[in-house]
Amino acid sequence: MKAQFLGAALLALALAGCGGESDFTIGGSITNLKNAGLVLANGDDTLSVPVGATSYSFPKTVAYGDNYSVVITKQPDHMTCTPTVTSGAAGQFETISVPITCAQNTYAVNVTVTGLTAEGLQLVNGSSGTATVTVAAPTASFTSIPVGTAYGITIYNQPTGQTCTIANGAGVMGDADRSDAVVTCVKNS
Repeated sequence: MKAQFLGAALLALALAGCGGESDFTIGGSITNLKNAGLVLANGDDTLSVPVGATSYSFPKTVAYGDNYSVVITKQPDHMTCTPTVTSGAAGQFETISVPITCAQNTYAVNVTVTGLTAEGLQLVNGSSGTATVTVAAPTASFTSIPVGTAYGITIYNQPTGQTCTIANGAGVMGDADRSDAVVTCVKNS
C-alpha cells in the first residue's frame, strides 16, 4: 500500500513537472514602450499595457495543450511594437514568454532644390551627417528621423558661384514624411 501511494505521488510530481494539467500564464518582457496606447490580445483576452511597462501578463490563463496567439490590436501612439513569437501551444513551461520590442516610428524630411546650376551644394541635418545635392538630381532626403525629434536642415557647403537659402528646414518630426523644405539657389553677382 505504501509503495502504491509513493508511486502515485511520484507520477503526480512527474506530470506536474512536465506541465501536467496545470494552467499556463502568457506574458513576457516589453522593451522601449515610451508612448501610451498599446493593446494586446490572446483570443478574447485583451490587455492594455501602460506607458513604461517592462513586462505584461494576460489576466486569463490557458490550459495544457491549448493554442495561444498573441497579437497587437492597437499600436502605441507614434510607435510600432513587434512580438518576437506570436503563437504556439501551452506545454512544457507554466509561463509562456512572448517578448515584445517597441520602436519610435521614423520618417523623412525631403528637400527640393531650385535654381541649382553648379556642383558643391551640401546640406546637413544637425549632427546626423550631410547630403550632397547634384545638379542632375536636385533633391535630398534625410531619413529615419524619429517622431517627436527636432530636426534642422541647414546649408553645410554652398555650390561654386552660387548662394543658397533654405525655407521650412526646421521643425519637429510628425507622423508622416515632410516634403515642404525648399532650397533656393541664385548665381552670385
